[in-house]
Amino acid sequence: MTTTAVENPSPVTVRTAELACLEKLLDAAEARRSAVAEIASDPGTGKSRLLTALARLAERRGVRVLRGRCAEGAPALAHGPVVQAFSAWRGQGEDDPATSPADALLALLARTPGEEDHRAAAAGHCAYHEEARRLLAACLADAPGGVLLILDDYHWADPGTAGLLDTLIHQPLPAGLVVAVAHRPRQTPAGLRALLQEGVEQGLVHLVQLPALDPEQSAAVLRTDPGAPGLARLTERAGGVPLYLLALAEEEREPLAGARPATATGRLAVHLHTELEPLDETALTVVRAAAVLGDTFTVDTVAEVAAADRSRTCAVLGELRRRDLVRPTGEPDRLTFRHPLLRQALYATTDACWRAGAHVRALAALRALGAPALELAPHIERAGAAAGEADRRDLGTAARIALHLGRPAAAAHWLTVALRIDRAVARATDARPARGRGGASGTEELWREVVRHLAAAGDAERVARLVREILAGPAARTGPERSDTVAYLASVLAALGRDEEAQTLLAAELAAEPGPAPKAASLLQVRRQVAKVLAGQIPARADVERLTRLTAGAGPLAESGALALSGLCAVLAGDTCAADRSLTAAGHLLDGLDEYGEPDPAGDFGGPDAPAAGPALRDTAGTAGEPLSTLLLLLSWAEALMGWYGPAHGHAERALASARARGDAHLLPPLLDTLGYVHYQSGRMADALLAAAECREVAAAAGRDDHVGLSDAITAAAWAQLGRGNPAARRPRPGTEDPLKSPRTPLNSLLQAEAYLAAGDGEAALALLMPRREAWRVSEPVAVLAARGYELLAAAAVAADPDPAGVPTALIEEWAVHSAEAAAAVGIAEQSGHALMARGHALLRRRQGAEAAQAYAEAVELLGADSPAGTRARELARDLGGYPRGARGPDVPEPTLGELTVREREVAALAGEGRRTKDIALRLAVSPRTVDAHITRIYSKLGVNSRAELARLMALSD
Repeated sequence: MTTTAVENPSPVTVRTAELACLEKLLDAAEARRSAVAEIASDPGTGKSRLLTALARLAERRGVRVLRGRCAEGAPALAHGPVVQAFSAWRGQGEDDPATSPADALLALLARTPGEEDHRAAAAGHCAYHEEARRLLAACLADAPGGVLLILDDYHWADPGTAGLLDTLIHQPLPAGLVVAVAHRPRQTPAGLRALLQEGVEQGLVHLVQLPALDPEQSAAVLRTDPGAPGLARLTERAGGVPLYLLALAEEEREPLAGARPATATGRLAVHLHTELEPLDETALTVVRAAAVLGDTFTVDTVAEVAAADRSRTCAVLGELRRRDLVRPTGEPDRLTFRHPLLRQALYATTDACWRAGAHVRALAALRALGAPALELAPHIERAGAAAGEADRRDLGTAARIALHLGRPAAAAHWLTVALRIDRAVARATDARPARGRGGASGTEELWREVVRHLAAAGDAERVARLVREILAGPAARTGPERSDTVAYLASVLAALGRDEEAQTLLAAELAAEPGPAPKAASLLQVRRQVAKVLAGQIPARADVERLTRLTAGAGPLAESGALALSGLCAVLAGDTCAADRSLTAAGHLLDGLDEYGEPDPAGDFGGPDAPAAGPALRDTAGTAGEPLSTLLLLLSWAEALMGWYGPAHGHAERALASARARGDAHLLPPLLDTLGYVHYQSGRMADALLAAAECREVAAAAGRDDHVGLSDAITAAAWAQLGRGNPAARRPRPGTEDPLKSPRTPLNSLLQAEAYLAAGDGEAALALLMPRREAWRVSEPVAVLAARGYELLAAAAVAADPDPAGVPTALIEEWAVHSAEAAAAVGIAEQSGHALMARGHALLRRRQGAEAAQAYAEAVELLGADSPAGTRARELARDLGGYPRGARGPDVPEPTLGELTVREREVAALAGEGRRTKDIALRLAVSPRTVDAHITRIYSKLGVNSRAELARLMALSD
């Protein structure tokens, strides 16, 4: 959350409860009774603002306000704050100043009690304080509304002021004096604390403590909305202290802890200057050394960094504890600053050259103690000296630990520092770093892990910054490794919505001199178009067709990628014949590749002469598998749009398993949405809900609202098919707000409309698709889904208005015609089933029930009895008496095994027995990947979507 603190010239307190408590004491003043209030809290908590608010209330009520502030180093001025307060009263209420009780009081307070006064005090009676009480009472006589005496910063009180307060506590005046004393308990001497504590215990002092601000109070301080994102976290970071809250809000970006200091600006800088001003040069050096060391430190390390004597350092730290600048931690002998912001501000005010040397000394001291890498990393970064192998190793370790702790932003920072050191070393030696865990390959392994974690968190900005550092490093200068690196990073950027940057990266790599090898260049061209799809765009079909011709013979990955892109563009354009050819060819190529993107030497598709993946390729399996998963993702989505749910399921599962194994979080949202949609269309609602729920979680974390929307639509539709509403969401029905706001994508709307229809709410479905009954609620679905869209419009119209007086029958018939035309154009059985349903809706509106039932029954044959649309058609037909309740649908010839190859029959038989992929692979002496490829083709040929259906079919064929 970025919040700007608004300067307010009028001190206002948000501590309304505490102010109300203090206001009650003003009633005592007006009733001519006296009272003492103690306001106790740490620095920056708002004591002075609370007292100012109390003073204003008192003035409005006619109570005279006197204010004095104790000051450090002024004990020689006896009764300093009381003299300061009553100086404002001089000359009031008396014609002759010489006889003024205020002047007499000031004259009395100006002298220190003599030895006889102290002896009298020891005897239980002090004439000095009795005289002071008498003069105070005389002053109060001139204030009929009472007097509020404010004594701020009481922790610096002189002995005279403390003695007078003691008298007023134990011998209160009978004339309406309210004394409000504010102090910092940790800095208040023990004697002063005991005096106040005794008064509280005896009921003579009213204690008001200031707790940490809650989020609502923080919102009032910052003048922002209480529900502002991140406000609670900002309040927690500030410890509920207004001073630190405002200091954090002044920062445009929150500083990365341990990575860069906050600037000492605004209120915090002024406050810090006030606290440091009394310190001598040695003490300042010690406190600055502590700030360099970090959040916690010891006497020994501070002494080494400050280059100071240990005993002197120990004495200074003791004084800093007394001043509450530093505090003990829970660990023995370790200290910390009062608040991290105080340390950061102090660090920022320290001379930069001195800091660099201090970091060098700190690094040496901490290394000698065996400090962890995370503690060493800030000193390596800021030391300003030539870094060595140990420094790079420690930075890499720090990045890995940060990842383990769930802090990818910190890991990215330390990795960036390590990459910069790599560059500096390479420039100095004019050579690439040695390969190994600390060198290029180790760095590559680390940056991939960091990028994956950042992608999972949706931190596109840090990914983009890290990409620049990676590509500028010596490990990615030339050769095929660089092309792989650029392609991978561009894929991540595109999946995070940074398509323009992804395209720029790929274009620059293709134009580089010397450029990539021809096959690598072809694959990069494919990745340029794939990046557009990952970013939610549709490539130009002409560009993809040209790419298909250019990649012929460029290797299986480039060829299959171009074919998958071509098939996707074709199916979206409604050219299903071209899509069929391209997708079938792409599937054949991709099914023949192993997990490294190379021909599978153990499988049937690779052939006996297929080259095995080399050691170099297998060493970077995390790189090679990513393009394969991406291409399988494109293929599976295109197959799903074609209604090929069996192959789509197999390819998506394979891609998802590979992406999970590598940790490629940027691919999870589209893959899980694809799987969820395929499960839904295949009638596997439980599986659809699981996939959609996981997709929503990872997509929300990655900031992909488009995938969140699709997963929500799948979830709503699946729950409706199960006869239940989504227990995790309660969405308003369409029409309760402006229908032109919050547009949905066409597919999301179709799924949500199916959810409303399954729940029996045709009116809601109609309002969603066509709220004004004159145009689509969203843009018309793509050609391959158009028949389904028109059918849902017709179904919603009939369900919402069975009477022809509602939506005109002619309009419903027009939609049925459009649905039939759209289905004929694409030639997909599923869409033809929707067209038949649309025809049934039109017939139903004309009261032709028998004909409508026949249309619905024929639709079931094309849609499948278990699909959502097939289930809806079957129920409509049954309601009209189309066929018996127990029947799943009309008689349909069962698929036969004749189209399967001998090996496919063997695999089908073993899978039908319930054997797992690994068991089948061992039985047939092939790889599990080959078994999965066979099962995908078996599903496609037999028209089944699961092993359960395959087992049923195999049982029927025996």
